[in-house]
Amino acid sequence: MLKSFQFSLILKGLLLATGLALLLSLIFGVLLTYTTLSESELSINIIFGASIFVAASITARQAGKSGLYYGLGVGLGFILLVLILSAIFWSETPAWLRVGEKSILALVSGGVGGIIGVLFPKS
Repeated sequence: MLKSFQFSLILKGLLLATGLALLLSLIFGVLLTYTTLSESELSINIIFGASIFVAASITARQAGKSGLYYGLGVGLGFILLVLILSAIFWSETPAWLRVGEKSILALVSGGVGGIIGVLFPKS
């Protein structure tokens, strides 16, 4: 019996990626406050990519198949969520080069995370 693509897993992965991004941002904010670390675009990209990677891995592991599709779904969903929230909370027009950079980062980290997630079967 074929199992169809489950959008509920994508939504769960999207919620997980959002929660991880918020948690990692909070930890990074505390580190910025109490240490001599400097804020940079690289650290923001690491938070962005790591949260999508972990969420895509977990989502693909739960699905058990089609890891690339589930990972890309989580990455695409996350970048769309960020664009929607940016449009709501910031009146400035986004820099399209930065949007393209974030989109590529989201799709690559989601795709790789999805592939790796399928490699480790559920126990």
